[in-house]
Amino acid sequence: MRPVSTPLCLTPGTTHRSTLRIMQPTWVYKPVTSITAGAPVQLQVLGHGIETDSWPCWLAGVQHMPELNRDPPRERPHRMRVVDADTLEINNISATGRQPRGGELRYQPPVDLTGCDAEMHLFDRPGGATLMTLGLGTGLTITGPGTIERVIDADQAIPPTASWYWLEVRYPDGTEHRYWEGPVTIGDA
Repeated sequence: MRPVSTPLCLTPGTTHRSTLRIMQPTWVYKPVTSITAGAPVQLQVLGHGIETDSWPCWLAGVQHMPELNRDPPRERPHRMRVVDADTLEINNISATGRQPRGGELRYQPPVDLTGCDAEMHLFDRPGGATLMTLGLGTGLTITGPGTIERVIDADQAIPPTASWYWLEVRYPDGTEHRYWEGPVTIGDA
Protein backbone atom coordinates (compact mmCIF):
# COMPACT_ATOMS: atom_id res chain seq x y z
CA MET A 1 0.00 0.00 0.00
CA ARG A 2 1.30 3.43 -0.94
CA PRO A 3 1.06 6.22 1.61
CA VAL A 4 -1.17 9.18 0.84
CA SER A 5 0.91 12.18 -0.23
CA THR A 6 -0.41 15.07 1.86
CA PRO A 7 1.47 18.37 2.26
CA LEU A 8 1.99 19.60 5.82
CA CYS A 9 2.16 23.35 6.47
CA LEU A 10 3.59 24.45 9.83
CA THR A 11 3.94 27.97 11.20
CA PRO A 12 6.39 28.49 14.08
CA GLY A 13 4.76 29.98 17.18
CA THR A 14 1.29 28.63 16.34
CA THR A 15 -0.40 25.38 17.30
CA HIS A 16 -0.95 22.89 14.49
CA ARG A 17 -3.87 20.55 15.17
CA SER A 18 -5.23 18.02 12.68
CA THR A 19 -7.32 14.87 12.76
CA LEU A 20 -6.20 11.96 10.61
CA ARG A 21 -8.59 9.17 9.60
CA ILE A 22 -7.59 5.62 8.62
CA MET A 23 -10.31 3.73 6.76
CA GLN A 24 -10.63 0.13 5.66
CA PRO A 25 -10.64 -0.45 1.89
CA THR A 26 -14.11 -2.05 1.89
CA TRP A 27 -17.36 -0.07 1.90
CA VAL A 28 -20.45 -0.41 4.10
CA TYR A 29 -23.89 0.24 2.58
CA LYS A 30 -26.89 0.78 4.88
CA PRO A 31 -30.45 1.82 3.96
CA VAL A 32 -31.77 5.09 5.36
CA THR A 33 -35.12 4.17 6.93
CA SER A 34 -36.28 7.74 7.68
CA ILE A 35 -35.10 11.35 7.63
CA THR A 36 -36.44 13.95 10.08
CA ALA A 37 -37.89 17.12 8.60
CA GLY A 38 -36.13 19.36 11.10
CA ALA A 39 -32.91 21.12 11.91
CA PRO A 40 -30.35 19.77 11.99
CA VAL A 41 -31.29 16.89 9.73
CA GLN A 42 -31.25 13.45 11.38
CA LEU A 43 -31.17 10.11 9.60
CA GLN A 44 -32.48 6.80 10.91
CA VAL A 45 -30.03 4.12 9.79
CA LEU A 46 -30.63 0.96 11.80
CA GLY A 47 -27.37 -0.43 13.20
CA HIS A 48 -25.27 2.07 11.23
CA GLY A 49 -22.05 0.91 12.95
CA ILE A 50 -20.39 4.33 13.16
CA GLU A 51 -18.71 4.91 16.54
CA THR A 52 -16.81 8.14 15.99
CA ASP A 53 -18.29 11.62 15.49
CA SER A 54 -17.31 13.41 12.28
CA TRP A 55 -16.71 10.13 10.46
CA PRO A 56 -16.79 10.76 6.68
CA CYS A 57 -19.98 9.40 5.10
CA TRP A 58 -21.81 9.79 1.80
CA LEU A 59 -25.48 9.47 0.92
CA ALA A 60 -27.06 8.34 -2.35
CA GLY A 61 -30.62 8.07 -3.58
CA VAL A 62 -32.22 10.48 -1.09
CA GLN A 63 -35.43 11.84 -2.62
CA HIS A 64 -36.77 15.42 -2.31
CA MET A 65 -33.49 16.76 -0.91
CA PRO A 66 -30.73 16.28 -3.49
CA GLU A 67 -28.17 18.29 -1.49
CA LEU A 68 -27.87 15.29 0.83
CA ASN A 69 -26.63 13.08 -2.02
CA ARG A 70 -22.86 12.99 -2.55
CA ASP A 71 -20.81 10.76 -4.80
CA PRO A 72 -17.54 9.34 -3.44
CA PRO A 73 -14.77 10.11 -4.16
CA ARG A 74 -15.68 13.07 -6.41
CA GLU A 75 -17.61 14.92 -3.71
CA ARG A 76 -16.64 15.70 -0.14
CA PRO A 77 -18.28 13.53 2.51
CA HIS A 78 -20.75 14.61 5.15
CA ARG A 79 -19.35 14.65 8.69
CA MET A 80 -21.87 12.68 10.72
CA ARG A 81 -22.54 13.12 14.42
CA VAL A 82 -23.54 9.92 16.18
CA VAL A 83 -26.79 10.45 18.10
CA ASP A 84 -27.26 6.77 18.95
CA ALA A 85 -26.76 3.31 17.42
CA ASP A 86 -29.53 3.95 14.88
CA THR A 87 -29.43 7.74 14.37
CA LEU A 88 -26.95 10.09 12.68
CA GLU A 89 -27.04 13.87 12.36
CA ILE A 90 -25.65 16.28 9.77
CA ASN A 91 -25.38 19.49 11.77
CA ASN A 92 -24.85 21.93 8.89
CA ILE A 93 -28.00 20.95 6.93
CA SER A 94 -31.62 21.71 7.77
CA ALA A 95 -34.56 19.69 6.45
CA THR A 96 -37.16 22.01 7.98
CA GLY A 97 -40.19 22.24 5.70
CA ARG A 98 -38.87 19.46 3.46
CA GLN A 99 -39.94 15.85 3.06
CA PRO A 100 -36.74 13.91 2.33
CA ARG A 101 -36.94 10.14 2.25
CA GLY A 102 -35.11 7.01 1.26
CA GLY A 103 -31.52 6.69 0.29
CA GLU A 104 -28.45 4.79 1.31
CA LEU A 105 -25.61 5.58 3.71
CA ARG A 106 -22.13 4.72 2.39
CA TYR A 107 -18.86 4.78 4.29
CA GLN A 108 -15.55 3.02 4.78
CA PRO A 109 -15.30 1.69 8.35
CA PRO A 110 -12.40 2.75 10.55
CA VAL A 111 -9.29 0.63 11.02
CA ASP A 112 -9.02 -0.85 14.51
CA LEU A 113 -6.12 0.93 16.23
CA THR A 114 -6.41 -0.90 19.56
CA GLY A 115 -2.90 -1.57 20.92
CA CYS A 116 -1.22 0.31 18.07
CA ASP A 117 1.69 2.72 18.23
CA ALA A 118 2.05 5.74 15.94
CA GLU A 119 5.09 7.81 15.03
CA MET A 120 5.69 10.83 12.81
CA HIS A 121 9.10 12.10 11.67
CA LEU A 122 10.14 15.40 10.12
CA PHE A 123 13.18 15.16 7.81
CA ASP A 124 15.50 17.59 6.08
CA ARG A 125 14.72 15.74 2.79
CA PRO A 126 13.10 12.44 1.72
CA GLY A 127 15.27 9.70 3.22
CA GLY A 128 17.37 12.29 5.07
CA ALA A 129 18.14 13.06 8.69
CA THR A 130 15.34 13.00 11.29
CA LEU A 131 14.86 16.50 12.72
CA MET A 132 11.81 15.97 14.93
CA THR A 133 9.74 12.99 16.11
CA LEU A 134 6.17 12.83 17.41
CA GLY A 135 4.78 9.73 19.09
CA LEU A 136 1.86 8.65 21.23
CA GLY A 137 1.75 11.04 24.17
CA THR A 138 4.20 13.43 22.48
CA GLY A 139 2.04 15.04 19.79
CA LEU A 140 0.03 12.05 18.56
CA THR A 141 -3.06 10.58 20.22
CA ILE A 142 -5.29 7.73 19.11
CA THR A 143 -8.69 9.24 19.94
CA GLY A 144 -10.97 6.50 18.62
CA PRO A 145 -11.42 3.86 15.94
CA GLY A 146 -9.39 4.88 12.88
CA THR A 147 -8.64 8.32 14.33
CA ILE A 148 -5.30 9.94 15.20
CA GLU A 149 -5.04 13.51 16.45
CA ARG A 150 -1.80 15.32 15.66
CA VAL A 151 -0.82 18.37 17.73
CA ILE A 152 2.36 20.40 17.42
CA ASP A 153 2.20 23.03 20.17
CA ALA A 154 3.05 26.68 19.60
CA ASP A 155 6.04 26.42 21.96
CA GLN A 156 7.62 23.44 20.15
CA ALA A 157 10.65 24.33 18.06
CA ILE A 158 9.91 23.46 14.44
CA PRO A 159 13.15 22.76 12.59
CA PRO A 160 13.44 25.43 9.86
CA THR A 161 15.10 22.95 7.48
CA ALA A 162 12.23 20.42 7.66
CA SER A 163 11.06 19.61 4.14
CA TRP A 164 9.54 16.10 4.35
CA TYR A 165 7.54 13.98 6.81
CA TRP A 166 5.95 10.59 7.20
CA LEU A 167 3.55 9.05 9.71
CA GLU A 168 3.52 5.32 10.44
CA VAL A 169 1.32 3.05 12.55
CA ARG A 170 2.71 -0.12 14.16
CA TYR A 171 0.14 -2.83 14.87
CA PRO A 172 0.36 -5.27 17.80
CA ASP A 173 1.39 -8.10 15.42
CA GLY A 174 4.47 -6.08 14.35
CA THR A 175 3.06 -4.91 11.00
CA GLU A 176 3.97 -1.32 10.11
CA HIS A 177 2.02 0.86 7.69
CA ARG A 178 3.14 4.26 6.48
CA TYR A 179 -0.20 6.00 5.90
CA TRP A 180 0.91 9.59 5.18
CA GLU A 181 3.98 11.32 3.80
CA GLY A 182 4.67 14.52 1.97
CA PRO A 183 6.41 17.84 1.72
CA VAL A 184 6.63 20.20 4.69
CA THR A 185 6.25 23.93 4.26
CA ILE A 186 7.44 26.20 7.07
CA GLY A 187 5.48 29.46 7.17
CA ASP A 188 6.58 32.80 8.58
CA ALA A 189 6.44 33.17 12.35
